[in-house]
Amino acid sequence: MFKNTVRLFAALLALALIAAACSGDSGDGDSSAGTVAFSYGNETAGIYPIVAGPARIQAESRGYEFIEGAANGDCEQQVQDIENFIVQQVDAIVALPLCGIEPLQPTIDKAKEAGIVFVGYSTEVPNGDAAIVYQNVAGAEKVANEALRWLEEDFTGDRNDFSWVLFTFDQCGSACTQRTDPIREIIVNATGVAPLEAAVVAEDAGLEATETFFQSNPNIAMIIGINDAGALGAYQAVLAQMRTGRDASEFFVAGMDGQNEALELLAAGGGEGGIYRASGALVLDDLGRAVADLPIDLLEGNTTENLELPYELITPNDAARAQEILDAYQEFTGG
Repeated sequence: MFKNTVRLFAALLALALIAAACSGDSGDGDSSAGTVAFSYGNETAGIYPIVAGPARIQAESRGYEFIEGAANGDCEQQVQDIENFIVQQVDAIVALPLCGIEPLQPTIDKAKEAGIVFVGYSTEVPNGDAAIVYQNVAGAEKVANEALRWLEEDFTGDRNDFSWVLFTFDQCGSACTQRTDPIREIIVNATGVAPLEAAVVAEDAGLEATETFFQSNPNIAMIIGINDAGALGAYQAVLAQMRTGRDASEFFVAGMDGQNEALELLAAGGGEGGIYRASGALVLDDLGRAVADLPIDLLEGNTTENLELPYELITPNDAARAQEILDAYQEFTGG
């Protein structure tokens, strides 16, 4: 009788353990509906944590794992990052083609052959499923028109000696040229002055390029960056010019993206002398949530459409709005 009781107890215990194991396996499966991978390509950029942080939270809130690349500006490494995502059998990839579509296209095709949803970030990609795109032309027009307003109403320098700088980055394709082409066209048509140009998307490069331009063109009055990072470097170079005697009213510095440091300057009236005068800002936490939502919606059959995001022009007159955006970003910037 005792032996039978022991055998019965052992059998019940074994069944309980099996049930628990099965329950645990089921729970683990339910905890992750899939994996979304994100390759921004330039993960050291100031805006990156404000995009990736909300993306991660949104993906996890919908039951998905979120993983990230680490190319840090290296085009070949971005290709390798995406290759690694394919090997890991992720369910969806979101990628900003750092160096244009061509270097990534074979990898995009490979992802599609593996049944992976592929979403372009900032531009559509051939053979992709959809894209998160910015209203680049409209955003660029807002920045250019604000630059012209300043030139007509506030500039105190000599219009006959007016010269200006445009930072570009054509290698990333239409996602970049859609920003810089309208700015160039609008300002050249209004002033008859072609810009000095340099390929700049980083703060240190913006500082160096602006310093170099000032050496041969001391009357530069306007510097507009394809992004805020390069423009922030130009801002530092302009401060040095002001220390030599030029007045703040002779300078206009602006960029695009709504990078934290640019918003901080705008929230403080444009920084020293008010010379940081505009940012064509994306509301980055909204963008981050879209990085998760669009691929997940595609996976779940909820959409097949691109997602378009607008720019918001922020100037020193919008200091309260700049601060409102900054406050929303604090969770992701440690501010």
